Amino acid sequence: MINEKVEIDVYGRRLTLQIEGLTQLELNALSQQLTERMEKVFRDSDLADSHKLAIVTALQILDEMSRLKVAQETLRVAEDRLLDQMAATLQDALERSKP
Repeated sequence: MINEKVEIDVYGRRLTLQIEGLTQLELNALSQQLTERMEKVFRDSDLADSHKLAIVTALQILDEMSRLKVAQETLRVAEDRLLDQMAATLQDALERSKP
């Protein structure tokens, strides 16, 4: 992990920043992913203003994150129900096996 400033490139713009908990390699990978997402938004739209492009890209990423959180919560609830059912089935089996 770093606590120093790192220079990255996002969509042709050089930035110097520091994000606690991320290595230089991680920051470079994230900046590359962001650039790729911005390039896709550019190809799929008529946005030429890089600020608007960045905002639309950020909104798309946040929407994706929100949908993933909902899906993750749905899976967690389903897993909890399944565990409860398994525990109840096991408890029933144990009670039936008592002499």
